Amino acid sequence: MSIKCPYCGTEEVEAVKSWEMPKMGYHVTHYRCKNCGGLFNHYVGRGREFVLRVGPRRPPAGAIR
Repeated sequence: MSIKCPYCGTEEVEAVKSWEMPKMGYHVTHYRCKNCGGLFNHYVGRGREFVLRVGPRRPPAGAIR
């Protein structure tokens, strides 16, 4: 399964770090989107798999705020 960014939908993401949550029964991988800069976690375990957004995506370079 390829991971897609929950912000922009691209598959161009990079794993930043991963860790185990043994008490909860999940393996977690923290990703950063190469396209929009969005940050999110991918959880796998207990017969489930889901993604949670963990940080707002950065505005595009040169964007006026």
